[in-house]
Amino acid sequence: MLKGIKEQLFTNWHPMRWVALIFGVGLFYNWLVNTAPVSGFLALFFLYQAITNTGCFAGQCAPAYQESDGTEPVQNVEFEEIKNEER
Repeated sequence: MLKGIKEQLFTNWHPMRWVALIFGVGLFYNWLVNTAPVSGFLALFFLYQAITNTGCFAGQCAPAYQESDGTEPVQNVEFEEIKNEER
């Protein structure tokens, strides 16, 4: 379990993740200095996304695509055509 958390924290640091971390730290500093509750909430939000690599950074919203190795047989897919009748 710790190995998985360690991998998540220390790998795949793309530029948008760094931007979110810097933005979160800046908002956290603003919250400390000005005691602005909105800045504190946004800071926690961006820091959580940057640290855990979650959220929609640079088009990473889509689920991970798993490539097949080509050994699985192709399944036949049946389609049903539905026609829309104009009134």
